[in-house]
Amino acid sequence: MNLFEKAKSFSKTFQQESIEAIQNLDLDAIAQIAVTLYEAKENGKNIFFFGNGGSHGIASHLACDFGKGTKNSVRKDQKYYKVFGLDNAAWLTAQANDGKEPFILGNYPGTYTHGYDGVFVGQMENFINPGDIAFGISSSGNSPNVINALLFAKEKGAKTIAMVGFDGGQALKIADMALFVPSEKGKYGIVEGVHEVIHHLLYEFAVLLEK
Repeated sequence: MNLFEKAKSFSKTFQQESIEAIQNLDLDAIAQIAVTLYEAKENGKNIFFFGNGGSHGIASHLACDFGKGTKNSVRKDQKYYKVFGLDNAAWLTAQANDGKEPFILGNYPGTYTHGYDGVFVGQMENFINPGDIAFGISSSGNSPNVINALLFAKEKGAKTIAMVGFDGGQALKIADMALFVPSEKGKYGIVEGVHEVIHHLLYEFAVLLEK
């Protein structure tokens, strides 16, 4: 098999796995979360998107689309999505660099301090209120800083959503609602690709509701 044939074979397998993953999505769960995000907007609640690596990129993309892309210049009575991507580079790296300094405000759930395991908690704690939404993204569902942020959000009376892959990990068990892409462990390309499909589905529905 030459290089072209190998690339074509790989592409076909990747295509088939992606299609299967999309076909197996829980549409009831997606619909419920779509409604939850809209209701949060209508009630003036904050929505926090967060993740690491590729998931961090998806979180920022979600915040961008919901924050800017849902605005309708024709509507004068429109309420806007109050979104945070938790992606301020200076704040995030300062938080991670603080290492073992404890959180000041008390005994939050989770075994972490002001280091990297608390980078999302450290940003959320300035803004979070009961009824807000914490939307954590992790292919494995086991990223410590995502887990801690979900636990922290629950402690503060916020609703929690986990967008995960593989076997769902801890996040699938912790979150109030989940967007789960079951897959073979390590299939980041499939999981992150389908996560982006879900992202655009949620966003396009949100845009539809603003027309």
